[in-house]
Amino acid sequence: MLSTIGGFAFVTIGITPIITLVLAAAYSLFALWQWAFDKEEKEDAAPPQTHFTIAIDGPAASGKGTLARRIADAYGYHHLDTGLTYRAVAKSLMDQNMPLDDEFLAEKAARSVDLSRLDRDVLAAHDIGEGASRVAVMPAVRRTLVAAQQSFAARSPGAVLDGRDIGTVVCPDAPVKLYITASPEARARRRYDEIRLNGGSATYEDILNDLRRRDARDMGRTDSPLKPAGDAHLLDTTEMDIETAFLSAKTLIDQALARNTHSKR
Repeated sequence: MLSTIGGFAFVTIGITPIITLVLAAAYSLFALWQWAFDKEEKEDAAPPQTHFTIAIDGPAASGKGTLARRIADAYGYHHLDTGLTYRAVAKSLMDQNMPLDDEFLAEKAARSVDLSRLDRDVLAAHDIGEGASRVAVMPAVRRTLVAAQQSFAARSPGAVLDGRDIGTVVCPDAPVKLYITASPEARARRRYDEIRLNGGSATYEDILNDLRRRDARDMGRTDSPLKPAGDAHLLDTTEMDIETAFLSAKTLIDQALARNTHSKR
């Protein structure tokens, strides 16, 4: 009898801490699983988008710059003509009588470019454009300026960047990519009219030949050549005025904005 009671007492007293340990272990395992699940869920969740980027590419005088400024004004976004950044590098070298074919000096000039102080009127000079086309083929210059351009693209509420490699290199994840093009003849005519309107002198044939040379350089370079991104929307403005081009682009942008808003819900 005493041995039975003693055995019962031993079992009763001994089983309680065992149950407690089992429950504690189970709770710990559950808490660990919950923590791992929550961590994985947070890692998988896309970070909230605080900006919207529009990437616009195309050859010279295709109308991409005018369209980009119009879009930025319409949506209240920041705008950057990335071609001006290369022109700023060329101007810096030219002002200091430095060679345009020295990549070390060109990269140093690129690091000093201030994106908030790009003067379109000054940098629009033809000789600066020729210089920009030469420094733009330098990989070190491109790396430096692309990093600055990517920082600009992250501005809130949004940014519109136009250039030659925005959709392919600078902003490959942009929700809207446009490739603006036109025939060389139409582009030369626009550039000719623009120069004459501003009181300059030029011949249509010289401008056409210059555009063809620049196209060959831009499309043929090994680093970030001019080409449409695989998911870019093509807009051929040869027979299109700026208003028609803007409305076409606006339709695509509004659709992307709607998808972006819906995905956040």
